[in-house]
Amino acid sequence: MNIIYTVCNRINLAHALALADSVLLHQPNYTFYLCWVDNTPIEVPAHIKLLTIEQAEIPSWKSMEARYYHFELPAACRPWFALALLSLHKDCTNLVFLAPTVLLVKSFEEVINPASDIHLTPNIRKPLAPSMVLDDKRILNIGMFHSGSWMLKPGEKTLKMLKWWAERTIDRAEFDLCNGKNMDQLWLNYTLVWIPETTQIAHPGWHYGLHAILNHDLQMKNGDYYIDGKPLISLDFAGLDYFDPVWSDHVGLLPANTAFQALFSSYKKTLIKYKNSIPANRAPGYGKPAKIRENRILRNNIAAKLKSITAFIDQF
Repeated sequence: MNIIYTVCNRINLAHALALADSVLLHQPNYTFYLCWVDNTPIEVPAHIKLLTIEQAEIPSWKSMEARYYHFELPAACRPWFALALLSLHKDCTNLVFLAPTVLLVKSFEEVINPASDIHLTPNIRKPLAPSMVLDDKRILNIGMFHSGSWMLKPGEKTLKMLKWWAERTIDRAEFDLCNGKNMDQLWLNYTLVWIPETTQIAHPGWHYGLHAILNHDLQMKNGDYYIDGKPLISLDFAGLDYFDPVWSDHVGLLPANTAFQALFSSYKKTLIKYKNSIPANRAPGYGKPAKIRENRILRNNIAAKLKSITAFIDQF
C-alpha cells in the first residue's frame, strides 16, 4: 500500500483538497489521507480518507494544543500523523508527506530511488543567486531541507527516526529562529545521521517554489513547463496564499519568474471551487490564536527603512 498524506486545519483546507485532486490525477496508485487538526467535522470526497487529530491519539496532544499557535500546531503534528498512519496500515510500503500548498502536475515516480529508505527535499543545492529578499544565511536559519515534501519506506530505522522526531515536536516546534527552532523543519537536518541511505532529491522539477525561484528558471514550452530542461513535477505555493511563518516574508520573489506567477494566479482560481468546504468561521479550533496583520510585510519593510535611516544619522 502506498500513502500520501497532508496535515491541515480550516485555513488551508481548500489547498489540501486541491492537492488531493492532483494526487488522484497523477498518482492514482496512492491512497490519500487528509489529517485534520481542527474541531469542526468535515466531509471529504470519496477519494480522500480522513484522519482526525483525536484518532491519531497523540500522547501529549493537550499540552501541544495549549503551547502552539494555530499555524505551528499542524506542523508539530506531522510526524505524529505519520506514526499513526503506519500503525493503522501495517502493509504500507511507501509513505509520502506533501504540505497542503503542494500541487502535483506530473507523476513523481522518476525521482524515487528504490534503494533509499528516505527521500528529502533540499531547500537549495548550490549557493543562492544574489537577492535582497532571500540569502544563504536565511536558508541556514530555516534548515537544510524543506519540510513540505518527504518520502520514507517503513522499517526499523525510519520508525526510530520518526519517533525521535515526533518526541521533539511535543515542546520544541515553535517558530522561533532566534532560539534555533523552526516548527518541525530543523529536525530534518539530523536525518542523514539517522539514515545514511537518504536520497536528497535533485530533480529541478520537484517541489518548485519560493525557495527555488532564484536558482532555477521555470519556463513554458509547447504547453508544458520545464526547469533546467527537466519537466515540472510539483509546485509549492507556500507563503503566497495565506500566512506561512517561513515563506511569507519572501513573497517579493514571486515576480522573479513570470511562469510561476501565472501558475499561482491559476491556482488561486482553482481554490475557489473548494470554498464551500471551508467552515464559515475562519479561526482554527485548535492552537493559540495568532493576530497576523495583512500588511505585516509592508510594515516590516517600512520599519527596516526607518532603522537604516536612524543608523545613518547615528553614524554621522
